[in-house]
Amino acid sequence: MRSPVQGRPFILYTASSDIVIGALLAQEDEEGFGHPIYYYNRTMKDAQIRYPKAERTCLELAHAIQRFRHYFLSNRVMLVSKADPIKFLLSKPALIGRPTKWLLQMSDFDIVCVSPKEIKGQAVADLLASFPGEDSTTPQDDVPGEFPEISVVKEETWLLYFDGSATPSNDTGGAGIVLVSPSGEVFSHSFKLDFHYTNNSTEYEAFLLGLSLAKQAGAIHLEIRGDSKLLVNQMNGIYFLKGIMLAPFRAEAQRLLTHFADATITHTGRTNNRHADCLATLASKLQFEGLEKAIIVQRRAVSSTWLSQTEDAQANDWRAPIIHELSSSVAEGTISLKELKNFFLLHGA
Repeated sequence: MRSPVQGRPFILYTASSDIVIGALLAQEDEEGFGHPIYYYNRTMKDAQIRYPKAERTCLELAHAIQRFRHYFLSNRVMLVSKADPIKFLLSKPALIGRPTKWLLQMSDFDIVCVSPKEIKGQAVADLLASFPGEDSTTPQDDVPGEFPEISVVKEETWLLYFDGSATPSNDTGGAGIVLVSPSGEVFSHSFKLDFHYTNNSTEYEAFLLGLSLAKQAGAIHLEIRGDSKLLVNQMNGIYFLKGIMLAPFRAEAQRLLTHFADATITHTGRTNNRHADCLATLASKLQFEGLEKAIIVQRRAVSSTWLSQTEDAQANDWRAPIIHELSSSVAEGTISLKELKNFFLLHGA
């Protein structure tokens, strides 16, 4: 597997079996030798199994767009296929239902269909389609020939939560990022935003900071979750970017996403994003000088009033001198031995 090269066209192979569809994304080097970038397969559901062959070709491309969206946004894509799904959809006299959705997905990208030339690459896609899986699986052996780098090594996924907070009354903003490693280690980050912003730009700023931190941490596969439906849908191509204010933010996000082999962006409710939300709100409310401020948050399991009552009760406890006498290696003589013989210590009390 290799990282993609910016500006160089991608080669997309797709294939399907009776129940599985698969896709392989590749890129040629300067010598014309193909290298795999990413691959996946998935099991078709219910009615999808009964799709005509032409519609199944469209389905293969539609799923590939969903999986490889952040790659397709910046590079031209050459689809290696005998049937051109885009021409098929455009040739239909009336588009309703799922064909309309497919055509809209395809129209956002520079995709051209070319005839199959490299049989080895298509053979890999056919092989991927022969592995039934719930979402994605990998081949069990290295594929000889053009793609020797494909292996069974599975990269572990990092989780990234982000949230932005704006406080117009104080003209301040904040960004909260929570990064969870594959081993479960949690890294919390809070940033105060001291520049002109809008509600949506704070969300994008938190998103960009999170991507930068994930890149620094060495994440390869990344699952991103945020509670901004606008940002998530704009990054996934569901919403169009109408305002020019957010265009630089999305362009920078697309650039950062190319550093990851796989990155998915999903919307999550605010209740599932409370950690990042608290960090963002905290940063937006703080006022401090300098570049950073260290804050320690401690956990208290009981009330301070309860602790005070407990200390008073211990001070008036008739057992205290007896426990002290039994715990002492040398008897101080405040309590008689005759009285001490009626007591013993169990686990220090």
